Amino acid sequence: MMNTSPDKPPVKFNVRVNQYRYSYEDLQRIWLEADRLGYYSASVFDLLNTDALECWTTLTALLAQTQRIRALPMVLANPYRHPALLAKMAATLDVISGGRVTIGIGAGGSRSDTRSSGLEFPSTSERCEMLEESVHFIRRLWTESSVTFNGRYYNIDGATIQPKPIQQPTPPIFVGGHGPLYVMPTIGRIADIANVGNNDTVNDHLMHQSIVFRAAAEAGRDPSAIEWTHNADCVIAPTQREYDALVARLAGEAGVTAYEYQSQRLENTLSGTPEQVADRINEYVEFGIRYFCIVFSYPTPSETLALFADEVMAKFNN
Repeated sequence: MMNTSPDKPPVKFNVRVNQYRYSYEDLQRIWLEADRLGYYSASVFDLLNTDALECWTTLTALLAQTQRIRALPMVLANPYRHPALLAKMAATLDVISGGRVTIGIGAGGSRSDTRSSGLEFPSTSERCEMLEESVHFIRRLWTESSVTFNGRYYNIDGATIQPKPIQQPTPPIFVGGHGPLYVMPTIGRIADIANVGNNDTVNDHLMHQSIVFRAAAEAGRDPSAIEWTHNADCVIAPTQREYDALVARLAGEAGVTAYEYQSQRLENTLSGTPEQVADRINEYVEFGIRYFCIVFSYPTPSETLALFADEVMAKFNN
């Protein structure tokens, strides 16, 4: 077992699925398998003007069919839903699921997605200000009996939410996004769980943490209280020969050579045999990361979920 001191929290793994091209039956299979195999959480994307099932409705249905796994929308586009509505939706789902909801949220989705659906898509700085107001507003609605809030973007007068969420003091708020000027400082000011970058190196994480943690400290928060996560693509196979064959197939589908696919698309990913993937994860665990959000290659076969759980996850947790 790797780097698993008993005084440290467990290493957690999230199955991250972009539900474009996935049927509900596909997602149901993935969630039931992930739940059975002991994955900590699973995600779908917040896709509005796309041929994909709607995020929140899908998560509600999937939570109703599982027992332990947590739902993590990754991530909700703040402009799509008024915070009063989102606070109520999240509190309701937390109650229904027995406290298995993490609220993943970000400053906004795709510009084209948003505008083609008739919604406003302000500047990055404004969307970050909106996100900060929204999270502040949601936390108050979850914890106070009545809330009056006069902000720059949101105003309410005597709003209340009942029933309150099961999780105390609140469901965790997972904030994702990129950009050192506006997004990362916002994450530092509001996030319980920070999600920055994709397939980052340890040095990338160090640079991002310096921005996020500085903003947290300036806001009077304890930076060490922010849980840090790692996003990664994963292509995994039982043996080197099978891995090479899988990469060759994926490369052919992408119209590139296996060498190009490996060097350009799999660089810094968690890819290889189970032993190679576990060694790579252990580098991040030693750095201090204990929550990994994994995108498996489409269509996320059940055998892949089982291989990762049995041969990689098992090395870190009982």
